[in-house]
Amino acid sequence: MNQENIGKFIAECRKEKHLTQEQLAEKIGVSNKSISRWENGRTMPDMSLYEPLCRELDIQVSELLGGKRLDDSEKIKQGEKSALGILVSKKQLKSLGVFAEILIFVGIVTAITLTAVVAATTIHRIITILIGGFVWTFGLIMKVKTGKALKEIENLQSNSEKQ
Repeated sequence: MNQENIGKFIAECRKEKHLTQEQLAEKIGVSNKSISRWENGRTMPDMSLYEPLCRELDIQVSELLGGKRLDDSEKIKQGEKSALGILVSKKQLKSLGVFAEILIFVGIVTAITLTAVVAATTIHRIITILIGGFVWTFGLIMKVKTGKALKEIENLQSNSEKQ
């Protein structure tokens, strides 16, 4: 991913559409200075702008990030790479979800069982409860975040299937 090449490509595509920097900026909700910085290779568009930018320029995200137009066979290869990447990410997220569930279980066992069995003094009980609570909370947060990420991937997949 070469920022300068991407910038030149954005400028080229914008000019093909007979748009000024200001017109393109207005269409996607940024300043014309942002467009200028992208085209000069000083900055990259925020990821949230890839879709609207590509829609206005009539290009695909893979073309934007590659800084060049792709022929049909290259688009198919990029699509396959993206699909494979999504499947790998989904599998990794599911594994993290299982790990999060294990952490939740370990945290609960630590906070309840070990406190009653192992902790001899009040300070040991407090420390054991705090450790168990921390592990349990960390597991819950991890489970929620992996769940959200999986939902986003599934939404992306269902949206691409609809198109």
